[in-house]
Amino acid sequence: MIRTVRPIPILAALVALSTLVRAWAGLRIPTPWIAADEMIYAELGRSLWETGHLHILGQDAPFYSLVHPALVGLPLALFDTELGYDVARVLQALVMSLTAVPVFLWGRRLMSDTWALVAAALTLTIPGLAYSGLLMTETVFLPAVTLAAWAMWRVLLAPTPRTQALLLGAVALAVLTRLQGLVLVPVFVLAVLLYAGATRSWTPLRRTAPALGAIGGLAVIWLALGGFGAYGPAGDANYHLADSLRFIAYHAADAVLLVAVVPACALVQLVAQSHKLDPPLRAYLAVTVALTIGLVAEVGIFASRYVGRLAERDLLGLVPVLFLALALWLDRGGPRTRLSASLIALGTVALVLVLPLGRLVHKAALPDAFTLVPVWELGSYEAVVWGFAAAAALAFALLPRGALVALPVALALVFGATSIEASRFAANESAGLKHAFFAGDPEWVDRTATGDVAYFYDGEPHWNAVWEYVFWNRNLPHVYWLEGTKRVPGPLPQERVAPAADGTLAPDPPPFLLASTAFTFFGARAATIAQTGLVQKGLVLWRVQPPLRLSTVLTGVQGSGDVYGPARMTAYACTAGSFALTLVAKGAPVTVVLQSGANRIEHTLAAEEVWSPSLPAAAADGRCVLDVTPSGLVGSTRFEFVRG
Repeated sequence: MIRTVRPIPILAALVALSTLVRAWAGLRIPTPWIAADEMIYAELGRSLWETGHLHILGQDAPFYSLVHPALVGLPLALFDTELGYDVARVLQALVMSLTAVPVFLWGRRLMSDTWALVAAALTLTIPGLAYSGLLMTETVFLPAVTLAAWAMWRVLLAPTPRTQALLLGAVALAVLTRLQGLVLVPVFVLAVLLYAGATRSWTPLRRTAPALGAIGGLAVIWLALGGFGAYGPAGDANYHLADSLRFIAYHAADAVLLVAVVPACALVQLVAQSHKLDPPLRAYLAVTVALTIGLVAEVGIFASRYVGRLAERDLLGLVPVLFLALALWLDRGGPRTRLSASLIALGTVALVLVLPLGRLVHKAALPDAFTLVPVWELGSYEAVVWGFAAAAALAFALLPRGALVALPVALALVFGATSIEASRFAANESAGLKHAFFAGDPEWVDRTATGDVAYFYDGEPHWNAVWEYVFWNRNLPHVYWLEGTKRVPGPLPQERVAPAADGTLAPDPPPFLLASTAFTFFGARAATIAQTGLVQKGLVLWRVQPPLRLSTVLTGVQGSGDVYGPARMTAYACTAGSFALTLVAKGAPVTVVLQSGANRIEHTLAAEEVWSPSLPAAAADGRCVLDVTPSGLVGSTRFEFVRG
């Protein structure tokens, strides 16, 4: 191996290249995709820089993160939303790529600079770095966990005030980035115990007592002050032992797949030979094994109740330390016996076989597990995953020593291809949301409204559209939620409203209201956009005068205008008027019954016949109701109440 390599310039070039590539890929994602996470961090960040508080729409929110909102919130507060969104993702690409720095600094103390650079370079190829194009805490949590693991190793070897302060700061950084970081407290305790066991001495426990006390005190203070914040229910929930153990096994297998099998095999091989290793390598193994056990157990237990699938992105912190295991093993010449390597290879493949891929691999799981994107796209999940795992395990066990140096190249190609697919998938899915929700212009509300806007949400299944509009439009500080429907999920402040007989919803609304085309209000239409793929046909921006009053509500009609079953229009503040419709039978004769109170019309439409009836409205308690009951599928182009 060449020893004259100049590592620092190469490391800087790797970080710069990764930043450029990941930023380019991230900027191809046109709008936030993972709801409501991305929008929550964006709103918290904007509020932090603009008001000094972690608020959402001006109201208190449970604690999610401080560090990540501070990172992405600064450009969002300084610039308009479009530019701020782009700058935030470039910053994320840089921060996430900086994970290579602690990987290299740690690695060069364990192996040659060349192999330390290999571990750093592999870290930058993984598909998980595609999260740098999304406003997600993974972008900061990955380098924070890597830094904390490196600091643990330094404390085990030399528990000086400086190394212990570094550890305390790194753990605090991880916890303030993501509450999952609390797992680093038991991880460090376990790492100390493992190292003490490996050295067969109580000395590591005595020497690290100040660090153990400090990090334990940090955890106690945190739990006393804020607890689990937004994840409080997860801390208080009851978990079933069988489900927890099953999902721990699933995530152990996923951790193996996350690094393409071989690094996990290398770690096990090093552990098997740990009695031959010097203290720095034993300390590294203690930290890596403890981190693996801690993260897999934590994520598996949480996923067993709250995710129900692979929460792979919560395991990303394992990747850099496992790549160090591969580089360390290769730096030592890939030591193994045929028997030990075969047993390790069989064990890893057997672990992967526990995954019920048919239940775990589906489209809804992909935002949490980018490694699965090519698996889902290729289909034949068992053949793809089990075949790849078997091939990687065989390469670990059977490749001649001279050929083992090709493994990092092969892994980089696999990770690079998977990263491309993950980034492409995220960009395509995001583009679909942008087209469906905004008709191409996500800031059209801000461009049209001359004052504050409220979003009127009626339980439409695509609730993420509300978060998207809040993210893109700064003139939208208020959300109304119609009583009797599901509220917008997440910590979005929203006011529950119910119409009175005269349609009154709120006495003092903002001057503009954004609502589905299924609703009309007393006021003037300022703008309308069409939406696609949703239950509703589109959105209307209304200019309203206090009080906010609902005029009509239409239910049972698809956004396309199709009516598959009973439909209803309700008119408020109704004293006289008529209901006017235009219907067409689709493909077969259809009998349609229209009824408002005692007023009733029944008509049979021939196939493709167009019918435009008008039925007098019957008022009751200030409301008029029209019920439409077709015997088959009909389309509609007009559903209107004409006031008398």
